[in-house]
Amino acid sequence: MSEQNRFANLLKAAKQQPEIEASTSPKLLPNVQKSEHLDTRASRHLDISPSSKAKSSSPDYKRTTMYLSQALHRRLKQASLDEGIEMSDIAESAITAWLDEASAARVLCELVRDQRLG
Repeated sequence: MSEQNRFANLLKAAKQQPEIEASTSPKLLPNVQKSEHLDTRASRHLDISPSSKAKSSSPDYKRTTMYLSQALHRRLKQASLDEGIEMSDIAESAITAWLDEASAARVLCELVRDQRLG
C-alpha cells in the first residue's frame, strides 16, 4: 500500500469516528499509542495541513528514529495534542535550542580562554 493511500485511509477513518467532546480530552492520555503509527482518534485533533504532510517527501527533511522513555513520549504526545503542533516540530525546536545553547557555551568558553592566554 502506498504512503498516500495509507494516509488517505487514516483520514477517512478519522472523519467517520464520532466526535469526542472537549470534556473527555483529558482522558486521551491513557490511550496514547506507544508506536510510531498515528492513532486516528488522536490525529484528528491535529491540524493536518499540506505543509505538514509534505515532510515525508521533502528533501529538506530526514526521517530519524529516537528512543524516549514512555513517560516523556506520553508528555510529548499530550503537549502536541494540546498545542496543535506536531511532535516532530516540538522535537526539532527543542533540539535546535539545545544545539544553539551548546554552541554559544563553546564560543563563550573559547573567549574566556583566549582572554586568559592573551
